[in-house]
Order: sequence, then C-alpha cells, then structure tokens
Amino acid sequence: MKVKNIFISLLAIVSIGAPLVAGVVEDYSPENAVYQQVGESFVGTSVRVLGMGGAGLGVRGYYDSFLMNPANLAKSGFKFSFPAVTVTAYNPKAILESGAIDDFQEGTDSSMVSGAQKFLGTIKLGYGDVLTTDVSTTVTLGSLGLAVQAQERLMSYKEGADSLTTNLIAQVTTAATAGLGFRINIIPGSISIDLGVSAQAVYKAYYKAQTVSSIINMMQDNTADPGTKFLNETPLIAGYALPISAGVNVNLPVGLTVSMVAKNLNGNYTMSTFDSVNDWAEEVLGERLTNDADTDSSSAPIDANWKIEVPWRMDAGLTWAPDIGSLIRPVVAVDVPDVMQMSGLQGEDLKRAFFEQTRLGLSARLLSLFDFRFGLNQGYKSLGVGFDLLVFHIDAAYYTQEYGASLGDKPIDALSLRFSLFSR
Repeated sequence: MKVKNIFISLLAIVSIGAPLVAGVVEDYSPENAVYQQVGESFVGTSVRVLGMGGAGLGVRGYYDSFLMNPANLAKSGFKFSFPAVTVTAYNPKAILESGAIDDFQEGTDSSMVSGAQKFLGTIKLGYGDVLTTDVSTTVTLGSLGLAVQAQERLMSYKEGADSLTTNLIAQVTTAATAGLGFRINIIPGSISIDLGVSAQAVYKAYYKAQTVSSIINMMQDNTADPGTKFLNETPLIAGYALPISAGVNVNLPVGLTVSMVAKNLNGNYTMSTFDSVNDWAEEVLGERLTNDADTDSSSAPIDANWKIEVPWRMDAGLTWAPDIGSLIRPVVAVDVPDVMQMSGLQGEDLKRAFFEQTRLGLSARLLSLFDFRFGLNQGYKSLGVGFDLLVFHIDAAYYTQEYGASLGDKPIDALSLRFSLFSR
C-alpha cells in the first residue's frame, strides 16, 4: 500500500502542478535551459483560436476577440463571460496508447507502478507542457473591454532517457487587461478602419524546478513534511510586466478584413527570487501564509529586480467573414505571426519562413448553435467544435504544437476543453 500511495501522490503532483521539492538550480532565468519556457510572453488559452490553427486576428464577435487584437473592440457591443474555464492536457494520444490509464484503473500496487512509469515515459526529451488550466472573466461594453485571467501551467524539461530525471516547473500567471477601440468610417457601409489599444498588468510566479526522483525521495521519507518543504524551503521566482498591444483592422467590402497587431510593447518582466513562498508572502502581501517559525530573519528577495526580456512582435492577418445569412456563417482566416522575422529573407529561405509561420483557420457556425473549426499551424492540423445552449457554451480543440528548434523536431499534441457561461 505504501508503494501505491507514493505513485498516486506522484500522479497528483504531476497533474495539478503542485511543486514540492527540487534539485539545486542556481540560475532561475530563461538563460538556464531548464527555465527557458518561463521567458515566453503570457497568452491565455483560446480554444476557439487553437481549433483554427492559431489564426483569427480579424475575427470579431467573441468575448475574447480583443485579447488577440484590441482593434476588435470597435463596435463590439456588450458581452460578458463568467466564468470561462479551460483545461489542456498534452500528449493525450501517447498517454492513451501507453496503457497508463488502464493500469491506474486496475488499482493494484504493481499496476500503479506500471502506470506511473508509462505516464512519465510519454514526456519527451527537451521542452514540453504537461497540463494547463485557465480561468477568466471578460466583459465588453461598447468599445471598451476588460478581462481578468489566471493560468496554471506545468512545464517539463527532460535531458536524458531516464524519466526520473525529468524536471517539472510549475508556473502561475495572473493578468488584468483593459482595452479600447474605435471605428473610422471611410466609405460608410463599405470601407472602415478599426483602431484599438490594450494595456495589461501581468504577474507571474514559478517554483524552483524539481525532478521526479526528488519527489519520490521526499514521499518515501516519513520524516519529511511536504508543507514545510513547499512553504518554507522551496524558492519562488515572481515578477511583473506591463505589456501594451496596438492593433488596426481595415474592413473592406464582401467581409474582408486586413489586420496588423503590435504585441508585447514594453513586455519585459521585472523578477525577484525569494527563498520561499512564505518569504514572498511576507514581502509582497505583508503577512506569511503560515505561522511557522522563520529560520531566516529576512524575507527580502535573495536576487531582486532582474529582467526577463520579451521582444515585441508584429502580427499580420487576413480574414474573410461573408454575411450570407444566419443559417451558416463561414470564416476564413490567414495569419502570419511576427512578420518582421521574414524581413531580409529571399528565395527559398523566404518561402520556408512563410510556411513555418503561417496559420490558416476555417470555421463554420450553423444555426447559431454549432461551431466546426479546422486549422493548419506550421503544417500541423487542428480540429475544433463548439456548442451553445442558451447561456452555456462548450468548446473543444485537438491540435499539435512544435516545441523543437526546427519544424518537425518535437511536435506535441494537445486537447483543450472550455466551459463558459453567458456570452460566447
């Protein structure tokens, strides 16, 4: 039974991203390969966009449209979503094929050990994600938009074939976004320009990387107190950024829209490293989370105000959303993120860069109840569906993302499910 409890605990830790203990890692910045993913800009999970291959800069009419392009706020009207909850699991195909779920369902000591080994074996070499959970509330009123988001993200970094050496990095990010858009009519009813800007306050915190073997060792140590380890002995790295985005939509006849969005202006993070979660709480919140005695009289950061640099980028998109009635509403979107990367390229290099960066998305809304989506992201296919029933909305997307240095190096599939109330 002890072995069974150990591996049940291991599975729970991997599933919810609760950090407990880790090996010694002195550099917690993205300069350290283990932590490279923490340097990414914050992007909430949009199941709708992922089902369309990541395309949709000019797609309006959804509560989260302005988070992708603030120009979509122009004439957006009233929308309210509370709450929107999204869960994303990575490597679902490999997990199902491994037989890990069957082993866990069997419930014996030996099957639990086997299931844990199979599950850990699905984590590939290099960078990856294990699980993300998003919760958000969004409201738009006229041309004003407000959103509050929170995301838990469990990342992985694996250097060798031994699954026990896999590093797990748990990160929590919160973001508050305010945006404003307005429309300039050039030829009323035919050609117009939408302009929008949004400002975001982002706060992220992540824990010192931990290996699977260190988690097992702690669980096997009957004298270890996970609460003490987690709250008083596990370093926490936390900080903020204040990025700005600005977008423009040029609306043309027959439902065509050309979009340009500058993202992550002023997007660098100012970070600090704390000895523990309690030290962070005392320094930032003014009160420790527990009454445990602090062996270190100082709660000040051990490394304060260092930077994570996040470069700004320019995204471009073309959207076609013809108005052919309420029976079916089709949308075709083609986006090219970070178009500035292609400047100076010619010939085959330009063709390859365009293919690797282009996102293609198709969607069709039927009877104002069902959504069917298809996309291509760097050549990887994605599928999405949505169902609306009065104030209840359910969306799902199955897609593949590239985590390697080059296209085809490390594709990882993912399944995202979202449930939301009120506006879609």
